[in-house]
Amino acid sequence: MIKKIILFSILVTLLSFYYGCGPQKIAQETPIGCYPKDLQVQANNQKMDISWKNNCQKLISGYFIYISDSSLNAKFPGTELPQDIKPFNLTTFSGDTNPDDGIEHFTAEHLKNGKKYYVSVRIVFPDRSLSKPSNEVVAVCGPRDTIELSIRYKSDHDGYSFVKNKYVPADNVDNDIYFYAKKGNDYLISPGKLEGFLKENKLSKLSFKGDFNQVRKQVKDLSSLSWQDKVSVKKGDWVLLKTPDNEYALLKVLQISGKGEKKRVKLFFAFSPLSGELIF
Repeated sequence: MIKKIILFSILVTLLSFYYGCGPQKIAQETPIGCYPKDLQVQANNQKMDISWKNNCQKLISGYFIYISDSSLNAKFPGTELPQDIKPFNLTTFSGDTNPDDGIEHFTAEHLKNGKKYYVSVRIVFPDRSLSKPSNEVVAVCGPRDTIELSIRYKSDHDGYSFVKNKYVPADNVDNDIYFYAKKGNDYLISPGKLEGFLKENKLSKLSFKGDFNQVRKQVKDLSSLSWQDKVSVKKGDWVLLKTPDNEYALLKVLQISGKGEKKRVKLFFAFSPLSGELIF
């Protein structure tokens, strides 16, 4: 009888392992589908604001942000990266202060204006393995700001240098643009119209409408433009400016106010000091 009980116990134990009731080995593979999505980059003066979505339901340690001189996604689309490729963040970024919205935000500072960067993000798992990368965004840092120009020669703020990111007189050699009104029309004008030795920038009024993110995506696909040394503008217009060095500024007319010599134009601008490419 005792032998039968022992044999029965052994049989039950073997069947338990066979049908999976015994201890299971924990899988260590990178979870499929767990990777950052919808990466967005907002460039600014020597910095970038980077955001992405994370819908991964698995436990993660954080994120590595990659900002490189060439495309990493093209060479390494999977979960493996060579050890000599280091992330921008020296320590794992655990996420922002609002984890419930499903969107992470990271600010990368001390970058170089006018340099093309390739930006992507990967999840770091508890075992230090990586996810595959997010989509990769090409970005260029440069000044972005809101400025207000007076009518030409009517104040110290009648010109602006995008390269130096500061107000200058309209007839200064560094000036990139000035504002003028005549016979009921308002104009943005190249400094070269004032004096032949000043910058001969070119302007093109765009047919696009919408916010900056919408317009900058459409601008990248432009194949040809009609350039002038002055354009008439009204509130809401988008204007593209090109310098003699083939650097570009994207301008939006936010407001035109005042009358006569007190007239002003308020502009949003994004300047990209990368010669020959429309990347904002």
